[in-house]
Amino acid sequence: MKGRSAAGSAATKTDAAATLYLVPRAIDRLDEGRRLAAPLLSDTEADASRAVRGAHPDLIELTPPEKKERIGIDQVRELIHSAQFSPVQARRKVCLIHRAEALTPEAANALLKIMEEPPRDLAFVVLAEHPSDLLPTIVSRCRSVRIPPPAREEIVRRLSAAGHAEDDAAWLARVALRDGDLDRLTETRFDVAAARDAASTELRDGPVVDTIDVALGDDPIRRYEALLALVGRIAKQDAELLTIGVRTLAQQDREMLSRFLLELLAVTFDLIRAPFDPGGDRRPLPEIRKRIGAKRLQELCTAIDSAHRSLAVYGPPEAVLLSMMLTPGGGTDGE
Repeated sequence: MKGRSAAGSAATKTDAAATLYLVPRAIDRLDEGRRLAAPLLSDTEADASRAVRGAHPDLIELTPPEKKERIGIDQVRELIHSAQFSPVQARRKVCLIHRAEALTPEAANALLKIMEEPPRDLAFVVLAEHPSDLLPTIVSRCRSVRIPPPAREEIVRRLSAAGHAEDDAAWLARVALRDGDLDRLTETRFDVAAARDAASTELRDGPVVDTIDVALGDDPIRRYEALLALVGRIAKQDAELLTIGVRTLAQQDREMLSRFLLELLAVTFDLIRAPFDPGGDRRPLPEIRKRIGAKRLQELCTAIDSAHRSLAVYGPPEAVLLSMMLTPGGGTDGE
């Protein structure tokens, strides 16, 4: 099938009842999950095409109900009920969970029971960014496959094909942190420099609550600039961030807070790599890196990653955030 991923082709060679795909950000998980599920349903082009469109009758997509962010136990019970019936057309049914971190603890435990003794004609395709996003018992029931991130060159090519200048496309490639960002950035042409400068000016020395609100929002350029601003505030252990900011973040649901920490980690790593990445030439990332200092950035990467892992095992959000922001080495050390 045209466009089928290498991981999807590999999936046809295994009889594993459940496969966990570890998917990096900037990959559309629903689209990727459907492509991964397609060869498990059928080898025919027509069936594969329907699966990729989400229209195959034997493809069960386990997703949150409308206007909800989490997959509850009721959705898992519906899956268990559906699994009792034979496939309609394919050789098996495939349950696709493209955002496995959205499972509530109750739903995850209910899912574990059917994964432990799955019907012979039911397979699971599970997508997550990190194993810590799931119960260890679910991870242990899956064959794990890590999907490599898309090459930066491919993202730049898509952005350039959409009409962005090469330098702008190189900078925008680092901004695509979330599913759907790349599509949003390629849908319309706009003045990248103006959008970037407007976001930077808006956020400069603004209230920390406003910066957090933008960092949690959907606009990829404004979100990226807000995350950059927050990295700087964390690096110098900004008092407003340690008080008002921590309380604001701790009020978010765990899924949103987990995503925030992962995106913050990506931006922090981006600052470390900036001097070696030609895509940074259009934005003074090396200057920001120099102000914060390489050593401090490395400390922050470790602290943010530890915070995300602690949150995944249901550590108290406010304590987790404070621990991250009070990492020894506060203040900027330069280079």
